Amino acid sequence: MKEKLKILVLGATSNEISIVERVHEMGMYAIVTDYHTDWHDSPAKYVADEAWNISWSDIPALKDKCIECGVRGVLAGYSEFRVSCMIDLCESLHLPCYINRQQLEITRDKLKFKNFCRQFNIPVVPDYGPDDEIVYPVIIKPTDRAGGIGINVAYNAEEYARYLDCALSLSPSKTVIVEDFISDGMKFDSAYYIENGKSYLIETCDTVMLNREKGSEKVQNAWTFPSQHEKEYIEKVDGAVRQMLDSLDMPCGVANISFFYRNGSFYIFETGFRLGGGHSFDYQRVSGGVDYLEKMLEYAVSGRCADTKIELPDDRGYALTYNVYAESSISGKIEEIEGLDTICEQPGLITFVQMMQKGDVVEKGNAFLLMKCTWHSSSINQILDNVNEVNKIVRVRVNDVDFAVCYQLGEKDILNKFN
Repeated sequence: MKEKLKILVLGATSNEISIVERVHEMGMYAIVTDYHTDWHDSPAKYVADEAWNISWSDIPALKDKCIECGVRGVLAGYSEFRVSCMIDLCESLHLPCYINRQQLEITRDKLKFKNFCRQFNIPVVPDYGPDDEIVYPVIIKPTDRAGGIGINVAYNAEEYARYLDCALSLSPSKTVIVEDFISDGMKFDSAYYIENGKSYLIETCDTVMLNREKGSEKVQNAWTFPSQHEKEYIEKVDGAVRQMLDSLDMPCGVANISFFYRNGSFYIFETGFRLGGGHSFDYQRVSGGVDYLEKMLEYAVSGRCADTKIELPDDRGYALTYNVYAESSISGKIEEIEGLDTICEQPGLITFVQMMQKGDVVEKGNAFLLMKCTWHSSSINQILDNVNEVNKIVRVRVNDVDFAVCYQLGEKDILNKFN
């Protein structure tokens, strides 16, 4: 019997379960790793063929273990720090890697990325220098962190000083960027698959933010596919973005790019060369697009990509990803989550990631991400029915106290994006 190719996934959270499942579908052997010895904190370890209790940042230990076990490929989970570790580990093992250090650093440093975009005439969000007069509100970010870490919106000078210190403390390079907070626009995302130095637009979506209340400006509640502004984006921005991505000459990978859209203009503000947290490769798979997760896994073990022409399918239907947030009136352990079986049987469900588990500890008054659901359908009404059902049936019990999902996604929010 032919031995299966072994691939190491850096990370073992609930998110990485989807990678393990795809590795299995491709007939390969999945190994996951992180430093947690309590596997409750690393659910992917239960579904992988093999699990290591080694930090994905411990490159020397991982290198030795990979050589010992005959690992043939490495793929990072859902974080840019893991992508950075993947680069180091692949270099030490002489294994294929879809991205190199120089390519990653262009996007990890927000200021460097803005200047890179300007070279290709891609509009960027206006920012402030140290001597400029601040017009509030502004958003303050570490230049070299991702995932919302250290990002805050300041509405006055007192908040500006506090959030500036916060961003500086969380920035490895001790540098920050201060930009206009575009409160009268909307967030727009695009994604590109890259193959043999050529980039292809594979999806667009609009973001439903949790609300516009102070302190909740950054929380993303849902994404609707495709974006209502897709045609306009292709006409105005897509060509320049592809030129920028093509200039990097990457052999394989995916670029998830975020913009603000306001009054007919797109302002780029972030790009990540990593798997998107919304697991949109599932949407790609069912809508006739490119399954970029499978492509990246193939490259990780072979170092080769097929040279194929990729186009947006004419009829992709509709899709919606719902980040389901909950909030407890007390602090304690989750004892039960109701409604999960019903959700898993819903028509059109293509992605389900349970972020919180029985036994997890929650704090009073702190909203937490309970689960992610994505539905795909030719009918918007079917998606609406699924969302409404989630809002009705999902309940969580903490220390014998029931509480419902908070921050529910409403029909108006969805229809405003799809139409």
